[in-house]
Amino acid sequence: MRARVLSADDLGLISTFDWVDHSRKVFLEGDSVYVPVLSGHSYDTCVPDRQRRGRGYQRLGDTILFHGRRPDSDDVADLMVREQPTCILFIPGHSGSLRIPAYEVIYGSPHEVLHRECGISYRLDPTKVMFSQGNRGEKQRMRSLISSSGKEERIADMFAGIGYFTLTAADAGGMVHAMELNPDSFGFLMKNIDENGLTEEIRAECGDCRDMLSGTYDRVIMGHFEATEYLDSALLHVAFGSVIHLHTLSPDEGDVRSILHEHGYDADISVHKVKKYAPQCWHCVMDLVIG
Repeated sequence: MRARVLSADDLGLISTFDWVDHSRKVFLEGDSVYVPVLSGHSYDTCVPDRQRRGRGYQRLGDTILFHGRRPDSDDVADLMVREQPTCILFIPGHSGSLRIPAYEVIYGSPHEVLHRECGISYRLDPTKVMFSQGNRGEKQRMRSLISSSGKEERIADMFAGIGYFTLTAADAGGMVHAMELNPDSFGFLMKNIDENGLTEEIRAECGDCRDMLSGTYDRVIMGHFEATEYLDSALLHVAFGSVIHLHTLSPDEGDVRSILHEHGYDADISVHKVKKYAPQCWHCVMDLVIG
């Protein structure tokens, strides 16, 4: 591989150079950065090709997020050339019931980003709210269920966040009552409703969903790992034939049926795996068809 040798301080300038071969991997050695050079441009040295190690990352708009272990200098150098981000963040985890991100700035300055997924646009600041791309399949499943229901459903999204399921449900034809406790998330929810042209299909409120549920819903989305603790409240606003989508890390059909029976209901229950959350632990959704 033909390469130019730059200082590590020049990493932020790489995206402005027209001689960089973005199909190859940059690597660091000490304070020097070896940057691959396109054919026809001058170079400083030849070095063996190095294969990218496959370090996982998440891209939201022009920002790169690393989860798990902290990225090393080679990870950062590779991504600077491969993705040309304006910001790189390390997100070691999220805290509290509002799932607020802990973060470290690796490069650039955090800012609001625009992320597009499955026909929906999401505005968010990844240092203030979380966004899980692992939920993409579940969003598509919700779209299919709602669009094929044969009626205009009245839907409650009890933990709306920035609109993960709210926007998809409304875009699929539902009339959605979206509830969100975190003020930062709610602010982005309102932006995203407008961004996607869904102001007529969504009624959004900021506060505790237990205080805002009203009337009877055809479908209730409970996208929070502590959703079982809120099931009592949801069951006050359903009828026979309503569907509840209860997210959990520990699907316990016996516990759920006990709560249902206390309210005079039973249900057909099916469990769907969304994504691996940790070793031996899956993010699951329990579909409860109320009967």
